[in-house]
Amino acid sequence: MGIYRRPDSPTWWMSFQVDGQRVRLNTMVEDGHLATELFCAWKADVARTRWLGAPPSDGDHTVAELIAQYLKTITPRKSSGSRRRDRVILAQFARRWGSLLVSELGALLIEEYLGERLAQVSFATASKELGVLKTAFHCAIRWGWIRSSPFVGIVLNQEGTARLRWLSEDEETRLLATGPAWLRDLVSVGLDTGLRPGNLVGLQCVWVQPADACLIIPSEQTKTKKRPITIPLTRRAADIVYTYLQNARSQHLFVSKAGRPYSCGEVNRALHRVAVTIGLCEVCLYTLRHTFISRLVQAGVSLPVVAALAGHQDIRMTMRYAHLAPQHLRDSIATLEARRITPPEHSLTTNG
Repeated sequence: MGIYRRPDSPTWWMSFQVDGQRVRLNTMVEDGHLATELFCAWKADVARTRWLGAPPSDGDHTVAELIAQYLKTITPRKSSGSRRRDRVILAQFARRWGSLLVSELGALLIEEYLGERLAQVSFATASKELGVLKTAFHCAIRWGWIRSSPFVGIVLNQEGTARLRWLSEDEETRLLATGPAWLRDLVSVGLDTGLRPGNLVGLQCVWVQPADACLIIPSEQTKTKKRPITIPLTRRAADIVYTYLQNARSQHLFVSKAGRPYSCGEVNRALHRVAVTIGLCEVCLYTLRHTFISRLVQAGVSLPVVAALAGHQDIRMTMRYAHLAPQHLRDSIATLEARRITPPEHSLTTNG
């Protein structure tokens, strides 16, 4: 077994016993070192197939089938907002690439889409859209549909680099002096808790802990789905939440006159209308969260504590706000200055 020459061929051949039978293949190369590498790779493939089974064959499924399977098995595990997002985003990819086999969707097609999309939206938005499809392809690998993802080597930035918009004290005062009472209350709670939009709008009665004056968001309702988030209530937020809790007509605190929970889209549109009326721009539900986090950082709260209150699993998310509190950097340098030791005087000695 191994590589060998045949008198009737200028290239190297290789011989190996597979399932009790001798198999001979032409390497189609004249370089002995390269032929040896091919032979070793062949032996590895044979051993892998023997112990792990034949590798999945790319191309058995279309992109449309992958999307449908992902929406059927993975999406239902997500929050209602994420489920809507998946359906909207993946629908556009199904229209664009649905007829392709999963093996036919390569990096070039994705890069071309990204270039076209950047003429319409920000890089962060395009990255979030492609991020959903990227996750679907990771599932396809786990399901044995494909062996590799077309997203390998494609860098996405789902957080973006845009300026973080938060409200000043004056902007908050103006915002809370306008609009319907329910919106003012919801905005106040958002500013004082920093809840993500889905948790704020969908705030449930069972999350309120009056005895401890806090909210506890269960792990299955958080973004990471890993651990619950505990948020102590300010006096203003507690007054609002307790009032709504006493008059609750459903499992949700914030509901319409008909008793129906609001959606993030409804609240965002109402918030946008009020903001435009008083001359504020780029205000949305996430602005309330950014304001909460920014104020904590500006007040000198340590970043690990801010991360815990914000529900950030990765401290790098919180570090986006670190520039708002340069004082801790100055204090660190001042500490070095305070412990600076005066160098000893050197005496000069002479010989003689």
